[in-house]
Amino acid sequence: MIKVSDESIAYASLLASDRLLFNEVGIDKKKFLLQEKSIFDYQPYILRMLRNEDITALICSLNLDKISLKKLLSLLAEKYLIWQGDRFEVKSNYLEEWLELASLIDISWIIAKAYSDLAHDYDISEQEIITCIKNHQCPTALQQSKVKKGFADNHVHQGGHGHTGSSLLSFSLYGVEVNGKIKWPRRPESTLFESERYKKSDLPKWSAFFGDNLAAFAFDNDYARINELHIKPHINIEFKGDAISYIERGECANFTQHCLSQSHCLLIPSANRWLLFCTGLISLNKEADKALDTYIRIINILRNYMIVMGVGLGQFVESFRFPLRRQRSLASQDIVGLDAFKSDISKETVREFRVSPNIAIGSNSFPADPKELKASLEALFKESLAERVHFVLHFTRSGKREDKRQSKFRANIKNQVRLLQQFHGSVSFSDTEIKAFHIDDESLKIDLRKAIRGYDVAGNENELPIEVFAPALRVLRSAKHSSQSLFTTRHQRPFLTIHAGEDYSHLLSGLRAIDEAVYFCDYQSGDRIGHGLALGVSPSSWAQRQQTAYVTIGEHLDNLVWCFQKSLEVIQKVPKFTGVLHLLQEKINFWSGYLYEEEHSCRSLYEAWKLRRNCPYALNLDELSNDKPPVIDGKNPLYRDWIIDFDQIQCNASSQKAFVLWQKYILAELDAPFFKRREKSIIIHCNPKQNFEPFGYKHGTYFDSISAAELELYEAIQDLQIEKYGSQEIILEACPTSNIYIGRFEYYHEHPIYRWNPPIESWLNAGERFNKFGLRRGAISVCVNTDDSALMPTSIQNEHRVLQRAAVEHFGVGANKAEDWIGSIRQKGIEIFESNHLHWVN
Repeated sequence: MIKVSDESIAYASLLASDRLLFNEVGIDKKKFLLQEKSIFDYQPYILRMLRNEDITALICSLNLDKISLKKLLSLLAEKYLIWQGDRFEVKSNYLEEWLELASLIDISWIIAKAYSDLAHDYDISEQEIITCIKNHQCPTALQQSKVKKGFADNHVHQGGHGHTGSSLLSFSLYGVEVNGKIKWPRRPESTLFESERYKKSDLPKWSAFFGDNLAAFAFDNDYARINELHIKPHINIEFKGDAISYIERGECANFTQHCLSQSHCLLIPSANRWLLFCTGLISLNKEADKALDTYIRIINILRNYMIVMGVGLGQFVESFRFPLRRQRSLASQDIVGLDAFKSDISKETVREFRVSPNIAIGSNSFPADPKELKASLEALFKESLAERVHFVLHFTRSGKREDKRQSKFRANIKNQVRLLQQFHGSVSFSDTEIKAFHIDDESLKIDLRKAIRGYDVAGNENELPIEVFAPALRVLRSAKHSSQSLFTTRHQRPFLTIHAGEDYSHLLSGLRAIDEAVYFCDYQSGDRIGHGLALGVSPSSWAQRQQTAYVTIGEHLDNLVWCFQKSLEVIQKVPKFTGVLHLLQEKINFWSGYLYEEEHSCRSLYEAWKLRRNCPYALNLDELSNDKPPVIDGKNPLYRDWIIDFDQIQCNASSQKAFVLWQKYILAELDAPFFKRREKSIIIHCNPKQNFEPFGYKHGTYFDSISAAELELYEAIQDLQIEKYGSQEIILEACPTSNIYIGRFEYYHEHPIYRWNPPIESWLNAGERFNKFGLRRGAISVCVNTDDSALMPTSIQNEHRVLQRAAVEHFGVGANKAEDWIGSIRQKGIEIFESNHLHWVN
């Protein structure tokens, strides 16, 4: 979770606190008390508690009790932004603070005020200002490279890419209505909305009501429109669309009217249209200030519900699925997908979008119907993005983790695989006609299949494990679908890039999840791991922050068994950890004895874990009557790649035990007592006190702990795995801003990319900073990406820039060395894209 400064929460509280909505108080003691309370609400973002005296001093030192919102925005613009002649950019020495502020408020208002002040103070024409905003201005004022460098964004979710401004404009200018019951995310600072004193569902209505009246006031100067807007919450309000009526007349006489008029222009990028709308409103005369202040706070509150707050994928998924972020006025705005294609793009940028399989197959019924993919490629061609974009299809984790059979889910995936195989083998989809432009005789042919280049599994990895998807991924990446015609053509097989090790309670859970992705899915050279944070975070730092981990007894035993096997590999080169093996063995004996009511050898448990890569649905595991492993023909199309461990298997005692344990694991729900024991939660103390019993059962609670020796062992296992994956030419995908928003990092310098691929090569020498145990022989390949820029504001250039700055400012790397380092990572990203991309225009 991104950590912000005291100043940032003070600014944000004045600009976005719901306590200051509809409160007509002057500059007096009551207003001061409201400001104090609003700052208290923002304490979760600074990760510490403030004293009353601290907050009083903070308000006074920043003069927040005596400043108007417009004046504050001007001061923030002066502090953070620099004019580059045709655009505003954040000052390089304030980049981190600017990104902090962007996590708390819509910084469009600061940029808009900068333009308004520029027009007013320097007598620059409205036409020049508008041209700068629509053609040159980055919507988040992030720095743009003055040298034309190529960038590849290889991990981008189409549904999370872009800017919230498009949605805010749909409410404020077009009055888009929200229907149906909506699950809203939680924001701790919005105490009045969270306590239901105000209804969250009123936020879009208020945005429309205020936006329409303020914009209309810019044209008719009817003070009655805005006179009492700010006094009380509005109910039973009606959006009239007066502003649009004025704008469509095309009669503009001043700067404000010109900006508002241009915000209605479909040819301008969506985020820049929102910036024009903000610039128009912020330039209104002072009679509108009270209504404008309330509107700015409403917009900031609504916008904050659209971006990520909090640790963990569970909260991220809530924000990602929040439907208000995808609202558009279809008659006046681009659809969400087209917005994503056009966001943060240039002639030097290439991008790999993650999308649902439905884009290629349409639905789960035959035949495959890729009409959505065809429409997307047609739109990309018209925007001159044809060979700068391709897609990865991602399956979504969603379901009850405790159900290991997942029969219905596995059957659905198998059906999707058949449809995707039909899609990839289709002759008609290899030569599909699209309209290049709106001209009858202007058409071209494209190969829809070549636009799909890889497969992923996304969503909350704490729900369904990768074992559910692994067989399907092996089948798809094998590219051995049967021919459908004499004219079928084949192309380069797809790659795998799987989200793993991003979010976990126990570090071993994250490490094991990564290893399961690699082993179960049979990773090959060039395959990638999405995020993989567990592979690089410092175990001692993780333990200090985590304090207490919560896992089920079944998961805990899996972790211990996996850790034990990796420890056997570690001690071949680092014998100092031999003593830890005894502790792990004792724990495994204790927990397996409880779970199975008998002890099992680590080897049997580990071999049973390896069998999870097979598909029990394809094997009809629940119908097998005996405890002997079945023998199947691996060439049988019913089993090929779905089942890989039972082809002429030698049925010895060891394999039989492993099979019985795997069968019990999959069919656990049929054995209620065993299932209850397996799903029992256990508390794990990551920093146990002295004289603390290491593991056991007390006072009705099962518990375990992590010793200092185990934490050091975890670090050695991380090095072992990094080296192993590196030698397999597996690539790690880093998404720095996303990882800070969702993970337990607070600063960019804590990101594991500096351990994976350090800026100073000597840090990987035996015994040095990132190779303490001598297990590594070099860096592992990485690429840098944005992930979900609409939910966690950033750009692909900014992701590289913040890493470069952290290398200099925190690690003390020379500026030229840091530039060379990030340049090599940037170039690697381009090479990754180019190695996977197939030209889909015939």
